[in-house]
Amino acid sequence: MKKIRRLGTLMVSVLVMMTLGACNKNKDELVLVTTESTTMTEATTEASTEELITEVATEEAQGAENSISFEDMYDCNKGDTLLAGGESYGVNTIYYSGEEESYSEYEFLGFDNTGMYAQVYENSDGRVEVLDVANSYWYVFEENQLSVLIYPEPLVAAAIIDSNHNSMIFGLSGREDGTEVVENVYRREGKLIVETVYNDASGENYMLEYTLNDDWIVEEFYCYDSSKRKMSYSLVTAGDTYEIPDLITEAQAMVDGYRTITFTYVNEDQIDMTYYTPLNVPIELSLMEYVAYSDQECTVEWALDEPGEDGVYKDVTIYLKKNVD
Repeated sequence: MKKIRRLGTLMVSVLVMMTLGACNKNKDELVLVTTESTTMTEATTEASTEELITEVATEEAQGAENSISFEDMYDCNKGDTLLAGGESYGVNTIYYSGEEESYSEYEFLGFDNTGMYAQVYENSDGRVEVLDVANSYWYVFEENQLSVLIYPEPLVAAAIIDSNHNSMIFGLSGREDGTEVVENVYRREGKLIVETVYNDASGENYMLEYTLNDDWIVEEFYCYDSSKRKMSYSLVTAGDTYEIPDLITEAQAMVDGYRTITFTYVNEDQIDMTYYTPLNVPIELSLMEYVAYSDQECTVEWALDEPGEDGVYKDVTIYLKKNVD
């Protein structure tokens, strides 16, 4: 602001001096000198103003970068923000043991080849998980076997879907509550670098180095342990594409019909839940606080059911009881 005021004072002085000088000349000269002076003044003012605006904008941008928090990064890279532009995103992550690559994962968030919303997970062990968003379960393909993976505990499936949607890029902490803290911000070869520290539940510290574009979208990041050994590297690909395997799209269509899976909570106030799955596809359960039983008395733990001779699975009721151990 002070620079703007000094510029204004300078321009007034110039105009006054030009006017006084012009008073000693004839009328024609006066018009000529005044016009040139005004043009020069306007050009100088515009150029100076543009420089000031650029300078202020640059200072503001640098100030914003230096004060970026992890919450700021999270907001710029959560699913709602990323997908608002219509692009899909893929994240390839390589894990290291020493200097050797030991394991890899791929995650996809966006829209599949049919234009439908998709969440996908794959790993180097050959496991593929594809979300069926309409039914809130996952199709899993592993060891040449297709199955349906259900998280029947209250709100768990919804929480996982939401976490994958909003925290895919931040796979280590996956949180927006400040658990991961920004330690350093700087530019390297024109790219914005943000270094953070994450402390996990066991007390282990991890250091992460993110590369961001000018919109603060993460392009890649490294993870190091407390001894600065590289643990993983992740590459984020904007505009990625994914084609759902035919085996899964055919199962989703349920062309041969469906069966009903009912979950009943024993001695709980939870509302019973029902899922509809393809007739010829087995189901898996993922449970944390509950145990699944085949009978209402909860004496026989539920096991994977077997299809009939025709390869069709029957409707089933599964009883869930909270684990008290």
